[in-house]
Amino acid sequence: MPDNPIISITDSIADTLSKVAMPTHFVGSNCSESLTPTLRVAYDVLEGWNLVIVALVLLLIVLNKQLYPRQFRQALTVPQGTAQTNQLLREWSPTGSFLGLSFLFAYVIIMALFVQKSFVIMSRDVSRYNSFGTYCTIVGCVACLVLLRYAILYLMNWLFGTRDAVDRQTAVQLSLSTLCLIAMLPILLLLLYNPYSAFVWIGIGIISLFVLIRTVKDIIETRVSSKISSFYIFLYFCALEIIPVVTFVEAGMRYFSKGSVF
Repeated sequence: MPDNPIISITDSIADTLSKVAMPTHFVGSNCSESLTPTLRVAYDVLEGWNLVIVALVLLLIVLNKQLYPRQFRQALTVPQGTAQTNQLLREWSPTGSFLGLSFLFAYVIIMALFVQKSFVIMSRDVSRYNSFGTYCTIVGCVACLVLLRYAILYLMNWLFGTRDAVDRQTAVQLSLSTLCLIAMLPILLLLLYNPYSAFVWIGIGIISLFVLIRTVKDIIETRVSSKISSFYIFLYFCALEIIPVVTFVEAGMRYFSKGSVF
């Protein structure tokens, strides 16, 4: 037996510990498998031509404000009352002016861009819906929706001889479309740089609000300029709003499900 058993026990423990393979670094000491790095997928809906469209619309707004300041101000004040509508129609025609046609064009291309980006964000399918060809198709659908509404207006004018009512409704259409266009521009920019579904729903809410305001304003203007009862005017505008929207929705569903609207 050794003279100093405590030292011998201590030495044997030290020798045992010295033979244990200690980890060289504490980070990888508990990892039983190797880690494979995964690339982060960037979800970006912004394309270069999107900014060109937004810049073109901003240029049209600035150009109209500088060239036609009085008409521009009158177009924005139509929702305030029938007096503003009367003043506008006495001085110029919304359908035959550069301001009216340019704002109608700007409204179509901005609404089409919003619809396309909404499809991209809600479906999470960038490769399918984010192309310029898809955008051109949506532009055609939105343009057909707007033209269909004007066609129904002029059809009603031909049937009932309500020329003054149609002129008032085209003025309301121009005014509310321009206001909706201006309100949608910041939402669209947020949508391009921050592709979140919350901005899609905010944009849909803004469009729905302007559609509601336009319908109420159309009913008021038609009631002032015609002797038709309010009930029939209400039914007329329900059909006027429902038919183009249903046509557009049906065409969109067929295109995105079958690849064709026919």
